[in-house]
Amino acid sequence: MLGDLTVWYLFLGGAGAGLLLVSAVLECLSPQAFACDGNGRYAPKEAYRRFFGPVYAAGISAVVIGAACLFLDLGRGERALALLFQPTLSFITVGAFALLVLVALAVVPLSVWTFGQPSLPRAFVLVVRPLIAIVAFVVMVYTGLFLSSMPSVPLWASPWLPVLFVVSALSTGIALLVCAVVLTGAGEGFAATLDRLRKIDAAAIVCELVVLALFVGAAYLGGGTAQASAERLVQGDLAAPFLGLVVALGLIAPFVCEVLNRKGAARPAVAAGAFVLVGGFFLRWCVSEAGMAVDIAASVMAALGIQ
Repeated sequence: MLGDLTVWYLFLGGAGAGLLLVSAVLECLSPQAFACDGNGRYAPKEAYRRFFGPVYAAGISAVVIGAACLFLDLGRGERALALLFQPTLSFITVGAFALLVLVALAVVPLSVWTFGQPSLPRAFVLVVRPLIAIVAFVVMVYTGLFLSSMPSVPLWASPWLPVLFVVSALSTGIALLVCAVVLTGAGEGFAATLDRLRKIDAAAIVCELVVLALFVGAAYLGGGTAQASAERLVQGDLAAPFLGLVVALGLIAPFVCEVLNRKGAARPAVAAGAFVLVGGFFLRWCVSEAGMAVDIAASVMAALGIQ
């Protein structure tokens, strides 16, 4: 089976990338976030600094920890160094470099919003935003392709898996953003923005439920090993965590919270975000466990390029 570090890598990489994607889009939609100082240089407004500072810090932290899980999962220091300085064309290599590029790009707005760097050229900052969105989306897609590219695991070799992980990354990214903003008290004055994000998250949850049903249904109708894996999720040894932690706690419960929390109260918003994050982790854990078997573990490790 895939190690727990790999599952954390898939979860944190996806959630962090989803948060950074949403943050970059919000920045592009907030031209009023900057003001010119007396020297004609731009400077971030204080209210927006309090909002975007924790958001980018949370996103970068998630991606960095996810990347650390990837390198630790390689097992040996020389293996990690070879991945960076002697890269080969493998999904592990592509994912590692995508994470590193995303962090490098996200450091720019982090420095702007956290430390207020007016010396950076405005054009440079404006170019970095769409680049962050593009690379973040690549990471979100990659976390699904990471598994679906392995034909040796019938459950994972599904076109629905990358779609499922992308939608989940978007939802967990929004949840992480809302938690970071609410818990740091930076949401004051941004009630309308948070309300729109909650509505988008509710729509993403509905999409995730639909795609998850298609993913499991396609595996069940596929017969053979894929059907056996699907049965493990819905009625076998993985039914309790899948139906309880993924479907009920991670999807249905936060959707109900989002619908009922029309006034945007802090506690329901944080509760919904926490539910989404727990469900996002166990979604990847359940999919990983359901697809793996002892007799195919060696071929999967070889496909990942870590053996």
